[in-house]
Amino acid sequence: MRDTKDSIIKAARHLFAQHGYHGTSVDSIVKEAGVSKGSLYWHFSDKFELYRTILILEVERVKELFKSETYDVVDAAAFFRRRGNLILDVFDKDPESTLIWMDLLIQAKRGREDFKKIARDLTSYYMKISMDEGLCFNLDKGEMDSICLLLRLTMLGILSCQGSVMDTQEAKECWEHIVDLVMKGDD
Repeated sequence: MRDTKDSIIKAARHLFAQHGYHGTSVDSIVKEAGVSKGSLYWHFSDKFELYRTILILEVERVKELFKSETYDVVDAAAFFRRRGNLILDVFDKDPESTLIWMDLLIQAKRGREDFKKIARDLTSYYMKISMDEGLCFNLDKGEMDSICLLLRLTMLGILSCQGSVMDTQEAKECWEHIVDLVMKGDD
């Protein structure tokens, strides 16, 4: 039973990345997974629940990666540089992940409320887990909240350009420069 669910998720993840949510049909998912429609609907109530499940798994995958990382940094800027570079590496190694996230943001931008909600919730949570450990540095909460919001939004912009407008090394250099400007100012 678990193998069937995993096959459905793997097939749907690939198809959503390649064709987007609206370009992927339930028929194409079951064909790619080699299962029946009944099997898909046994595990997921509809295509959107499957899509949401895949996005949640994307977040959890990165969360586990962050847990396994050890940081030997002495200041907030070094922490944010390191954490951002890790995010860029994750998306570089798995271009389908980037495509899935970009599709979610596009669907949300088109105005459908369920996509807007999941985009807000998951993007906020994803960026929160990626940046929150930086709270241990000596910054007041208001300042840290503003910095984290700015860096989260900046990272979304960089991720949308990584692999198209700039390569991963350029994306990392851009990220590090922005972190330095935000954390240290333009000394």
